[in-house]
Amino acid sequence: MDCRRCDAVCCRLSVTVMPDDNVPGYLLDTDENGRTVMARNDEGWCAAIDPYHLRCTIYTQRPAICRQFDMGGDDCRLVRQDYRRQQHDLSTIFSTIHP
Repeated sequence: MDCRRCDAVCCRLSVTVMPDDNVPGYLLDTDENGRTVMARNDEGWCAAIDPYHLRCTIYTQRPAICRQFDMGGDDCRLVRQDYRRQQHDLSTIFSTIHP
């Protein structure tokens, strides 16, 4: 796996923040089930990501779930695979609608 070509797809996943996490309050939101989660920007990215460099701006304070998500690990590979499949499906649908 080449992490230099990563689309940072994991930064689009919903991230539940645990009580022990030390995330700045301005980056928190509440989901439809009342759980504390990382806020998202208008494009669906985690609000803590630097969109120009695809890097976490609170890396040393990132939630535990983010710390457990190994770059290049099984979860990473599955998320990237699912993302690529979705992108392919969207491009197929778009090309069918607009040949």
